[in-house]
Amino acid sequence: MKTRKSILLPLALISFSVISAQQKVLQTDFNKGTWEQVGKGLQRKWVSGAESTFAFWKMDKGAHVPPHQHPNEQVTYITKGSVRVLMNNKEHIVKAGGVLIIPGGITHEFFCLEDGTEDLDFFTPVRKDWTDGTASYLKQQGNPLEIVAQFNEVRPGNVAVSRDGRVFATIHPLASPKQQLVEIVNGKPVPFPSEKLQKNGGKADHQKFDTPLGVAVDKENRLWMIDMGLELGTTRLWCFDLKKNMVTEKIELPADIAPKGSFVQDVAIDEKNGWAYLADIANPGIIALNLKTKKARRFSGHKALQSEDVDMIIDGKVIDFGGKPSRVAVNPITLSHDRETLFFGSMNGTSWYQVPAKLFRGNADDKIIGNAIQKFGDKPVSDGAATDQYGNHYITNLGGHSISKLDPNGQLSEVVKDGRLQWPDNVAVSQDGYLYISVNQLNTTTAFSGQSDQGKPPYFIYRIKL
Repeated sequence: MKTRKSILLPLALISFSVISAQQKVLQTDFNKGTWEQVGKGLQRKWVSGAESTFAFWKMDKGAHVPPHQHPNEQVTYITKGSVRVLMNNKEHIVKAGGVLIIPGGITHEFFCLEDGTEDLDFFTPVRKDWTDGTASYLKQQGNPLEIVAQFNEVRPGNVAVSRDGRVFATIHPLASPKQQLVEIVNGKPVPFPSEKLQKNGGKADHQKFDTPLGVAVDKENRLWMIDMGLELGTTRLWCFDLKKNMVTEKIELPADIAPKGSFVQDVAIDEKNGWAYLADIANPGIIALNLKTKKARRFSGHKALQSEDVDMIIDGKVIDFGGKPSRVAVNPITLSHDRETLFFGSMNGTSWYQVPAKLFRGNADDKIIGNAIQKFGDKPVSDGAATDQYGNHYITNLGGHSISKLDPNGQLSEVVKDGRLQWPDNVAVSQDGYLYISVNQLNTTTAFSGQSDQGKPPYFIYRIKL
């Protein structure tokens, strides 16, 4: 029986140049991409074209890629350090400058022998098990996902959970849905608090919802929802009494604080002191609203509010927004359990920041607030975040199909990694120790892809036990 042999050879210089008249030319800078954690001591960045996949790996000593195989031919080039590869019952030691060619269909595994090892891999054809999330690197880690709700026609936006376990979700406005706010009842979305407040495909109305997204439940068990008002041109904060299932407040932000064109999409509520904090990505800033006096102020212009020059790479593709590589500014915003620290970060960003909330309550000027902002820790390119009573921050990881945890000591780890987490949009922590996750494939919408909607329903709200 004949077998194909692996090829091991030195290489001083390697370059790739692929041009196709039938496909879009892809150009990216790996320095602007974030590292995806795919195992202990194992990180990668990767991109795919129409016919091939290219990956850049960083490994620590002891990192291990378990036995696996794929139909793709693989060219592995070790640029730093060394690895041990087991294949066809033979051992290959590949040091810096060495290349290993692995034929398709051959089982192999990698062991890293030195800290700081770097590996460039080229695959042909495209690694479809990477792009569809079925590769072993994307197999579920952490507690299993449980389906809370399935959406067959619309995308969930943000999710919130009441103190007694009721689950609420906005419907993402990018798809112009008929409903805007729902409660999950027996796994199905039901208009909340009533059908008459939903837009129902009609024109915007000051008495109805317009384009809400951010939702949160405070310690007094009230549901809050920020309505961006993209059609009305007016941003409103709604409050609902969950005992009576009715609107108790509707606060309109003044035009000088949230002018038409604002995209105020996330909210954190301080029920202890009576304040709300909102994030605007269109004119990057934090809006602080006194819930008693209804007076608001905007903090903007600080570097921490802006997008970093970091690419969003999902399934090997650089994600655009508005026709060019995504650069989305301040997005998730949360409060500490004692409501004394405000946390925030940009979507296209790798830093999670903190600032004393008392500076906003005391109406400190922008310079004082800006000087008080400190980096709390690292974060992935993300959409949503939640902070629990123990000081842990749960942050969605868009490129990693996962949820990251930033602990009180600033250490970043992974809570769950699962190929089904195709754009985990938002998270919420429940009183009984579950993390709820809305998943909506937002990168396939026209706003991000520049093409007709390529989403593949159903979309989900999941939960995992922490």
